[in-house]
Amino acid sequence: MKNVTSGKSIGLKRFKVITEYVIKLSELLENYDGKFKDQKIIRALSPKEKEQIRSLGTSVDDIVQAELIEKYAHHDTASATDLIKIKIAKEIPALGNYIEAVHFANTSEDIMGNVFGLILNELIYEHVVPNILNWSENMINFVKKYEETGPLILPGLTHKQAAEPTTLGKKILTRIRAIDYSIRSMMDNSGEFIPFSGKLGGAIGNLTTHYAAYPDIKWESFAKDFVEGFNLTYEEMTDQSVSYVVEATQFAHINNILTQIIKLSEDFRDYVQTPAQFFVKTKVKGQKGSSVMPNKTNLWAIEGALKMLKKTKSQLAFYMDELPTYSDEGDMGRSYLLRSLGDIFMPMVIGLKRISRETNSCHPDYEKINAFFEEYPGMSGSSIQTVMKRARVKGDAYRVIEKISINSDGTYANSEQFKHGLEEKMDELNLSDNLKTELRSLLIKENLVKSAHNLVTKNMKILDHNIALYRNKLIKYKTK
Repeated sequence: MKNVTSGKSIGLKRFKVITEYVIKLSELLENYDGKFKDQKIIRALSPKEKEQIRSLGTSVDDIVQAELIEKYAHHDTASATDLIKIKIAKEIPALGNYIEAVHFANTSEDIMGNVFGLILNELIYEHVVPNILNWSENMINFVKKYEETGPLILPGLTHKQAAEPTTLGKKILTRIRAIDYSIRSMMDNSGEFIPFSGKLGGAIGNLTTHYAAYPDIKWESFAKDFVEGFNLTYEEMTDQSVSYVVEATQFAHINNILTQIIKLSEDFRDYVQTPAQFFVKTKVKGQKGSSVMPNKTNLWAIEGALKMLKKTKSQLAFYMDELPTYSDEGDMGRSYLLRSLGDIFMPMVIGLKRISRETNSCHPDYEKINAFFEEYPGMSGSSIQTVMKRARVKGDAYRVIEKISINSDGTYANSEQFKHGLEEKMDELNLSDNLKTELRSLLIKENLVKSAHNLVTKNMKILDHNIALYRNKLIKYKTK
């Protein structure tokens, strides 16, 4: 985060926007032949002069100097623009008479709005989304590891009770597909990730001062080209700052993604916990599972990571509410919020890696899984009663299977009890041999997860393709 959201990063990007504006303004006025052609704030620049201007404000020393000026000016962006003026006058004396082109007609948000747009592009598309993709790929590879030769069948639970058989792949890929939907929603209709916002419009977004100086220039076109030159989304209608609609929308998608990750991580933690322990943490020599209890191993990393992700979710929700709610045409609240972006996403980046590491440290306990199916054979009951209804068996099929699934004392029938009860009911109902064979086949859990495994096979290919696509689309945001 120190390279993306730090004071150093903000300072260097601010100088970049300031110097680029001088160059773009010179290019605009170079061909200007309007009413005030004899009063150009800056003349045309040579390629060498452009190179010299772009070399200004590129070091930490420059940031420190601007901060020293700020002690007197009490305005950080104004101090940064003053420093560039001083450096142009000193280092490019031929342009000494044109230093007022620096920050000409602009307000500080015409600089900082683009700075924070650049930071968000880098933060979200070079770090946050790639880390989400890394986590997703890790979970997909976890499925591939244990379903290479067929589905790993697990109990599917509803209301924290045995429901129907499912598979590891179905449980994990359901969440990854939901994440995939949210990532896709972060893209525009052409399939490109939507850039964060930038702005150029003066004190309250009306380009008042720009038109006051040169009323015969199409400033909206200039502003659009300038902002989009940084690969940012240009908003034509703004106040002092952008509306933050793009930011709030993308934050909402990330929040939805975190919801899916948290759900899957909590479900997996439940699979590892006692008494189920369908997965166990692999014993590693020398590791301690507790400081005092040698009888256990804990999912330390997932437990802490869940709090990290929930903290990020909470802060994102706060930002989604607060960024767009500045007073009147603008205030400084957004400046504080946007300088603290690292505080939001640092826990998330760390948390995702911890969850991946902890998940990979676990493996299935097949004996425990099989024992659960023996203890709760009624998970086949929904399929059995549905087939009985299709075959138009007399009576209420649901009630028939309910009676053999739940004992008179309220306990659940075990495998032996359930099978015995089913055989008695089939004889009592005088079912055909073919129907009996069909119903018995539904006691075999492998027969109940074929559709789930087919979905996994299909969606595995879709996700592999989409993740590769997203990585390719993110290349344009890679810091040069």
